Amino acid sequence: MKDWKQLILDVFAPKKDETFIILNDYSESEADESDEQRKQMVEEWYETIKKMGFKAQPVIYYEPTGGHGSPLPDKAEQNNKLIDFQKTLNSLNKKNIVLAITKFSATGPLFSRLEKQQFRSATMPGATPDMEAFNADYKLVAKKAKVLAEKLDKANAAVVAFSTGHEVYFDLREREVHGEGGICHKPGVGTNLPAGEAYVTPKDIKGSKTKGYIPVYYDNHLVVYEVQENRIIDVITDSPKSREMQQYFKEDPIRGNIAELGFGCNDKAVFVDNVLQDEKIEGMHWAYGYNKYMGGSIDVSDFKDPLSAIHMDIIYTKEARIKIHKVTLVYPDKSREVIMENSRYSFNIKKLFNS
Repeated sequence: MKDWKQLILDVFAPKKDETFIILNDYSESEADESDEQRKQMVEEWYETIKKMGFKAQPVIYYEPTGGHGSPLPDKAEQNNKLIDFQKTLNSLNKKNIVLAITKFSATGPLFSRLEKQQFRSATMPGATPDMEAFNADYKLVAKKAKVLAEKLDKANAAVVAFSTGHEVYFDLREREVHGEGGICHKPGVGTNLPAGEAYVTPKDIKGSKTKGYIPVYYDNHLVVYEVQENRIIDVITDSPKSREMQQYFKEDPIRGNIAELGFGCNDKAVFVDNVLQDEKIEGMHWAYGYNKYMGGSIDVSDFKDPLSAIHMDIIYTKEARIKIHKVTLVYPDKSREVIMENSRYSFNIKKLFNS
């Protein structure tokens, strides 16, 4: 059994009058090995919280939604009894700490409630107990996230040049920047765990200056997206995968919304082909799809079929086939600062990390 005690103290600093509520989307008939590991992890968190002397409700289990960010179901099971899950969610308040240790992400449905209901929440979609990023020094992770968030917050734009020669301009004007360092001490705050990133939703309304070309490798196929006004408008490469993705965005153009620009800062994170940990690797990522829950303008209801709403992260690491040649921030006074070169943070950023 992994010892989660220090992580719980560092991330939440819980109070004796607060109650933990743990969610898990487990289906006995469809469970695979990772689902079983997650269920065991849920039980370990529950037992650890109780042994630490804090209050915790019996774990709430619900049927998997089938998609990341999909709406949570009306019914769930708690203590072997059927409950009105939506009623439970509506009752959450500043005395609750909600942990969603799930297969499919519950981040969107939960975080969209945080501001109004003021509970705290940590979501762990796809988490497994062997993720190295859980072992990070979260005080240092929080410091790095703060450094990156402050840089992004001051910038009007980020210009990203890729090793393929393509370049894209992200319009960051009038955008809210988030530093997710894993510290979740105040009411109304949410975080992913394992944590470690700073992210921003590029300007995603009419008149956005986000434009350029973004390259992505799918297996052995290079796909290049053309972006105008913060929307993927075309796929300029020619391959079976390119045509597939072109049709995908044509079926529902809102899928092509550039939803996020992010930078990972957890030095323990390694690539495991799981976005929860992979996006925390020290490198850059972006996403397409909806982003209302993280400060953007596109919500699940904006899709032709809300049940097929998507938020898909694309991650670039030091080991990836496509490298980040350079990330340059553009400030309001027209000055520029390079924050990443060759998929590594530049000297000036590392200096701030270590100060």
